[in-house]
Amino acid sequence: METQDQPLALTVSQSLCPTNGKEEEVNTDAESMEEEFIWEEYMEEHGADPAPHTTFKHVEISLQSSFQPGMKLEVANKSNPETYWVATIITTCGQLLLLRYSGYGDDRKADFWCDVMTAELHPVGWCAQNSKTLMPPEDNVYLRKAIKEKYGDWREFLIRDLTGSRTAPANLLEGPLRGKNTVDLIVEGSFLELQDASEPFVYWPARVIRNIGGRLLLRHVGLGEEHQTKDIWLFYLDIRLRPLGWAQENSLALEPPADLRSLQTADEWQRALEDARLDGQKNPLPLEVFKDHVDLPKHSFRMGMKLEMVSPWEPLQIRPVSVTKVYSEIYFQLTLDDLTADAKPRSV
Repeated sequence: METQDQPLALTVSQSLCPTNGKEEEVNTDAESMEEEFIWEEYMEEHGADPAPHTTFKHVEISLQSSFQPGMKLEVANKSNPETYWVATIITTCGQLLLLRYSGYGDDRKADFWCDVMTAELHPVGWCAQNSKTLMPPEDNVYLRKAIKEKYGDWREFLIRDLTGSRTAPANLLEGPLRGKNTVDLIVEGSFLELQDASEPFVYWPARVIRNIGGRLLLRHVGLGEEHQTKDIWLFYLDIRLRPLGWAQENSLALEPPADLRSLQTADEWQRALEDARLDGQKNPLPLEVFKDHVDLPKHSFRMGMKLEMVSPWEPLQIRPVSVTKVYSEIYFQLTLDDLTADAKPRSV
C-alpha cells in the first residue's frame, strides 16, 4: 500500500467569532472534492465519538491569538482618521480584537471590534514617531467629558494610563507576521536554540525546516540536506526550545551535540553559529512564541535513589532506573537498571 505524501484535508466547524459578514470561498473543484476527507461523515458512518478538544491542551494553546488581553495600541479615530487614540485589548477571536478606548475604565458599553488585518492599528509610540495627533474621538462626547473631569489635558491622562502598561508588539500589527496566531509566527528559516538531549546546560541553534501546526522539523545549524536523517521533530512548546541568544544570556554553553561534532570541523561549526546569529538578528523570532512555555518544577531526588519509569525506548514497558546524576534542582539523570551481562548503560 502506497503511503500518502500530503496530509488529508480536514474540514473545521465554523467559528462563533464575528465575521463582518464575510465568508471564505469554498473550492468545489471535482478533484479537490475527491481528495477531501470529512471527519464528521466518517465518525457518523462508524458510530464513533471524537475526543474532546480539551484533551489536547497543547493544541488549544497553539490556536490562541498572539495578542493578549491588556495590551495597548493606537487606533485611528473613525470620525477623523488623521487622529488616533489609545485602546486596550479586552479579548481576541482569531484576527478580531475587542477594543476599549482608554478612559472608559471598566465600562464596556463602547467596546468595539477591529480586524487586525484591515484596521488602522499601531503600537503605542507610533504617533509620536510619525508626528500624528493623539486625541479622543471628536464624536465621543462621553469620553471627552469623562477625561476632562479628572485630568487637565489628554497628555496628563495618557501618561498615567500608559505607565507600566504593555504595548502590542509592532511585528504583530504590520509586516508578514501581522495578525498571525502564535504558532504561525514560526516560519521556515527561523532560528531557535535547542537544548542538548544529554546535557541540560548545553544548547545549540537549530533552523526550522517545516512547521506543521506547531510541530517543528528542526535541523542543527551547521548541518545540510545531506544530514537530514539527523533532523528532529519537536512541538514548539517543548521545554528544550528557547529563543536565539538565550543560552548566552543565561551563561550556558553553546556546543553542537556530541554525536554530531564529527560531521564538521570546529571552524565549520563556529562559522555556522556566527551565520545563524546574523540571520537571527535580521529576522528575530517574536518572543510571543515562548509566552506559553511552562516553568519547570523543582525536584528532590538524590544520587542513588531508585524509581520506576516508562521506558523511552520501549514505551509499553515500565523499567527500574536509578538516579545517577543530579545537575541542579531542576535537572537530574536516570540510568536504566539492566543486569544482563553485555548491557550498555542507557541514560536519560
